[in-house]
Amino acid sequence: MTNSFQSPEIKPDSIVARLQTTADAFVSITQELELNAVFQLIADTARLVANCKYAALGIVDEQGVITSFITSGISQQQRELIGDLPRGHGLLGILIKEGRPLRVQDINKDPRRSGFPPNHPPMTSLLGMPVSIQGKVVGDLYLTDKIGETDFNDEDEWWLDLFARQAAIAIVNAKAYEKTRQAQHQAQALAEVIGSLNEFTQPLPLFRQISMATRQLLNLPSAAVFLLDERAGRFVLQTGFGLQNNSPDESFLPVEGSIAGRVLNLNETIGVEDVSKLSEIFVPTLTSGQLPRSALVVPIRQYGRINGVIEAYSEVARQFTPEEKALLEAFAIKASLALEKAQLYQQKEEFLSMTAHDLRAPLTAIKMSAGLLSANLPENFPPLLLQLIDNITRNSERLNNLLEDLLDLNRLENGNIQLNIATVDIGELIASVVSTLNPLFKEKSQTLTFVPSRGNIDMHADRRRMEQILTNLLVNGNKYTQPGGKVEVSLEEHEGQVIIKIGDNGPGIPHDEQAMIFDRYYRRPVHEQGSKISGTGLGLPITRNLVELHGGKIWVESQPGHGTTFFIRLPLNPPNF
Repeated sequence: MTNSFQSPEIKPDSIVARLQTTADAFVSITQELELNAVFQLIADTARLVANCKYAALGIVDEQGVITSFITSGISQQQRELIGDLPRGHGLLGILIKEGRPLRVQDINKDPRRSGFPPNHPPMTSLLGMPVSIQGKVVGDLYLTDKIGETDFNDEDEWWLDLFARQAAIAIVNAKAYEKTRQAQHQAQALAEVIGSLNEFTQPLPLFRQISMATRQLLNLPSAAVFLLDERAGRFVLQTGFGLQNNSPDESFLPVEGSIAGRVLNLNETIGVEDVSKLSEIFVPTLTSGQLPRSALVVPIRQYGRINGVIEAYSEVARQFTPEEKALLEAFAIKASLALEKAQLYQQKEEFLSMTAHDLRAPLTAIKMSAGLLSANLPENFPPLLLQLIDNITRNSERLNNLLEDLLDLNRLENGNIQLNIATVDIGELIASVVSTLNPLFKEKSQTLTFVPSRGNIDMHADRRRMEQILTNLLVNGNKYTQPGGKVEVSLEEHEGQVIIKIGDNGPGIPHDEQAMIFDRYYRRPVHEQGSKISGTGLGLPITRNLVELHGGKIWVESQPGHGTTFFIRLPLNPPNF
């Protein structure tokens, strides 16, 4: 806006004082980075420098809708009593629409006014100024009731025009910083929640995590995941938070008449500011008993087709930004990949479980036949045939152990193993396992020792599963420790925790392998030329799951060439038992 005011009408000393005060104020404003604080500083500075009773800064969007309204000179209690944001009617609306200065001597006598809301303080004179930069209006400044005078003058308008230009720069800079900060925060949050998705190998827990992550990313109270049932023509709820009905069997959305159905038909994300204005009437009911006011729905695509949707809900009307839509779309892509992985993993587990069960019957028959044959051999039976029968018996037992490990790990990862908790003398249990396994170590001329604690330690645990944990770790030490090597088990108690250490003087584990040793099917490479290590790669994953089921933690420390030590920390009295 071109300044039309001439210097003879303006008091030089007053202008110099205002400009100096304004310059000092903008030093503080430009140093502030928090958006709302910048808004408040602008409103407060305008009121103080203009020497008026009240001031306000209205921030508008591209459609001219007021999105923020910051006041100065009105107490917080008064502001709350006034209520919602002004809608931009009357004199405020004129300033927003026309985008030029507005000066009114008496608001109450102006025919364009729309009146004040209840609890609003009385006001008389008004000076309004658009806050714009490069021809784009970003807000408006409103000054009312100049102190000591009945009206605002040319000098006030000239100064406020100059001040508004500087305020526009501060607002744009603060918005840019806020946008960058939010983008960084969202990127960090997205990276964190995406990382958490990869931890899940079962669809149902994954769906729960997707719903919770959606709420976290958008800071909304409710979210849900639906999968498409094409035959039934509906979307079936997998999990939801903040919904009145979270049961997958009873909660679904028809393709025809739902926002999810529109997403399917249009093959795009849909954000709805006011659900009540849609023809699609099928939306979930929130825990409050109310329907969502706004919703953001993004597709879950698998193998090039929409297989479901992620829905986020708000109880109050809101317009979802392009950044929010892009954020949830990016998350949906990663969620889809995690879902494919979990579904494939579940199919593999179902196949392994079915195969293991199907193999047990013929395997049992083989073992029984070999046992009967061995028990009823005639005298002078050829040694070669005796060796073959022994091979059948031993390898049948080995295959049976493999099947048991597969079933065990599958049950553990699906949460289908219940511990039989009882009071256990952990020192006596370790001594018993060490005694049982000593012959195995003597076959390799290895030394297996147990260093007990100074006194008895009783803990609550599943005795059979604790024996399984220790056996797995000791057998592992036996396999990977060279003939003549040493394996030592020690036990101690510290602050209500049992600490078990199983260390050896074997070749150690390279650092790049240590993070993988608890992974299913992972077997450490052979470190000695010509040596052969047998095993299934299931013992350590089973051990980790059993330790965690007891509320404990297991980890490994190792230096290549200097042996390996496994640490187990278990609570004496797990809180969940």
